[in-house]
Amino acid sequence: MNTRDKNTFHEGAPSEPAFDATEWDQQERGRRAARQGGDDGLDARARDYRVVARAVRSRPRREPPMDFAAAVARQAADREAGIERLLSRWLAVALVIVLGIVGVRYGAAVWTAFQQALGDAATGWVLLGLACAGLSWACARIQTFTAQARTARPAA
Repeated sequence: MNTRDKNTFHEGAPSEPAFDATEWDQQERGRRAARQGGDDGLDARARDYRVVARAVRSRPRREPPMDFAAAVARQAADREAGIERLLSRWLAVALVIVLGIVGVRYGAAVWTAFQQALGDAATGWVLLGLACAGLSWACARIQTFTAQARTARPAA
């Protein structure tokens, strides 16, 4: 059997404050006054406790909805995706404009160097491969766009 006190403190620790019955009574009077809504006959300390009791009773009781975190994350992702989408479109337009300028300025020289490096037969095959890749990309974009349109407006 353990006879040692389990709640011992070191030598310099302050002792627990003594129970003050008048303070307890003031707290209880303030709590009752907050519940009943009156402060008749209360002294200043009991009025202070009434204010505290009212504040505790007026705290919100409801919890956030079950999907609160998911809804906030969804809103943040939508807003972020909107900015990203807008920025991507502007960058794509800028890329097309820059490629057009570069193509007009250096296109003939690059085409001549390309034909000399690969030869006429290989140049045709490279152009055919690029055309196939471009057509495949365009078909995939059209398919994605039509799938999004179907999910946005389902058939009745």
